[in-house]
Amino acid sequence: MVYNEAKSGNTPNFFKQFVKIESVERDSSGELRRVTLFVSPNYLAIGDDNDYFIVPVGPYTAQKTAEIFDSSLPTPKVVDIIYRESRIKLEPFYFIPRGDRNETPDILYDHSKIVQAQMKAAGALPSALVAGTKKDIVISSKLDDSLRTHHVAIYGWHRLNGTPIQPVTNIHIDTYVDYSHGARFISNRVLIDGVEHDYRDILRDERLHKLISYEERPLKKISY
Repeated sequence: MVYNEAKSGNTPNFFKQFVKIESVERDSSGELRRVTLFVSPNYLAIGDDNDYFIVPVGPYTAQKTAEIFDSSLPTPKVVDIIYRESRIKLEPFYFIPRGDRNETPDILYDHSKIVQAQMKAAGALPSALVAGTKKDIVISSKLDDSLRTHHVAIYGWHRLNGTPIQPVTNIHIDTYVDYSHGARFISNRVLIDGVEHDYRDILRDERLHKLISYEERPLKKISY
């Protein structure tokens, strides 16, 4: 249902206005390169600019929906770059776990409203690049874990001191979703020293992958 709504265009206009981020990173040979990314300002939301739901989804829905926008999901390094470059950094808000409460639709919706209230209190427009509000569904070498072939990799939810609450983990099965999960989209169009590349090709490249990934080797799986 979330995918169908996004495909029909039922996402806020601000979500579709990807934000340009520039950083300087080292490739696998140690050379400094200028990297330009274009990222969604917030996590996947359904609705319009005045009434929207930042909706947690599973990895397959996240992947399919990202492709509508010619985008992919972030790596943990990209999550960190976004956090570092975000003008609006918000304190993570979390509910006390009680059974499966954190997976129920009302809690998912309540958290969306809390994030929106935090943004308003910070004086941020909905189109502002915001970070610290969710754990990201990420692309990682853990997707190639032969012991966890049907799991989701998540990372992030940075505290204001820049430390992520959630290290990279694939503990959850790929059908698990709770209020803290978010799908941030990264345009497949990436500039390296002003030259256009495909995000997915970079992740597979022996030299360039280190620009947007902490992994020692290029990734074998770059999508769910």
